[in-house]
Amino acid sequence: MSRTALFAAGLVLAFSSAGLAQTQPTPGSAAAGPQTATVSDDPIPRAARAEARRDCYAENIALSGEDLRRAMRACMQERFPGVQLYAADGLTRDGRPTAATARALCKQQADERKLAGSERTAALVACFNEKRPDLAQRAECRKEARGKGLEAQALRAAIAECARGGQG
Repeated sequence: MSRTALFAAGLVLAFSSAGLAQTQPTPGSAAAGPQTATVSDDPIPRAARAEARRDCYAENIALSGEDLRRAMRACMQERFPGVQLYAADGLTRDGRPTAATARALCKQQADERKLAGSERTAALVACFNEKRPDLAQRAECRKEARGKGLEAQALRAAIAECARGGQG
């Protein structure tokens, strides 16, 4: 019984020291800190974000709902200081309105014009497509790919390829 307790304690210490090693900056990275803080437009590699997301989730496994969301944002922002990871004030990192903000603005315009039924729907679609043409392009690509019967990974790949082709 005591061997099991010692083994478990050793595992806990090993994992906690590995976690501390990941979160504490190394002496050589002190010079790299200010550079990453000033270059906020550099994208963080997808694998690094995914790993940080997994680690943050593991740290906050007991939370759920809005508490988990707040904790995850704080943890991710702590891991990548100086980089704007999330939309702020209804704008994306590149200054465009978020999808939710664009939808809200379009709904407000439709309400002001007192539109209803199919006219309202058409106006909302046109307004959203004007404010976020990139998302409109992706939606069109998704419709085409689903029409071809693609699913899962093939669907995602087709949407990404189509969206790249439409933007450039």
